[in-house]
Amino acid sequence: MTTTASRTTTPTTVRSFLLDDGEGLDGPLRAHGTAGPLLAPVRGRTPAADRAVEHELATVVDDFLGMDVLDLATAGWRGHSALRSAARRTRDLPGSEEVVALATHRVTSAHRPYVDVYVDGVKIGTLDVQLNVVFWISGLVCVVRDACLTGVRSGECAVDASLGVQGAVIAERRGGRLDLPGGFAPRGPVPLLRDEPNPHEARTVPGAGRA
Repeated sequence: MTTTASRTTTPTTVRSFLLDDGEGLDGPLRAHGTAGPLLAPVRGRTPAADRAVEHELATVVDDFLGMDVLDLATAGWRGHSALRSAARRTRDLPGSEEVVALATHRVTSAHRPYVDVYVDGVKIGTLDVQLNVVFWISGLVCVVRDACLTGVRSGECAVDASLGVQGAVIAERRGGRLDLPGGFAPRGPVPLLRDEPNPHEARTVPGAGRA
């Protein structure tokens, strides 16, 4: 299992948050014997075949870790009632802006992807992946304009993250620090009401205008 110390960072991927520079997942997967149980039904398998499967599985999981850490946090903020209320008010008054201070809160982002493994066109097993990222946020002051989150003026964020495969934790970081104001600055507006129709937009009624 890879356990790394805390650090302060600008927006980054889950991969670079969890793993040190140049570190891959081949080693952790091999240490936990990931390929062995999956390939057990295969006759005539060799250590080289196991390593090849481990490498392919590591590549697939590594691709998944390309998610942006700050994107996961903002996805959680879209559901925050105070931000959504401010979004509705600024939507109803175009061009308006609100500064919203949020109480200390937690955002949890949990993902459960899986990889089906096939040999000669026959499915022999499934690799289950568990990724958990938890943000502990305090002193957050956000700017909402035209129903979008447009800035973060202040805030402290501690991050815990863990990656599990087949129920075993293979990488973990606790107490990492994320620079919220510095990280959000280069980003564009984040819509907060994408799941709500805009009542001020004109709607087309089927059949309207026909003779």
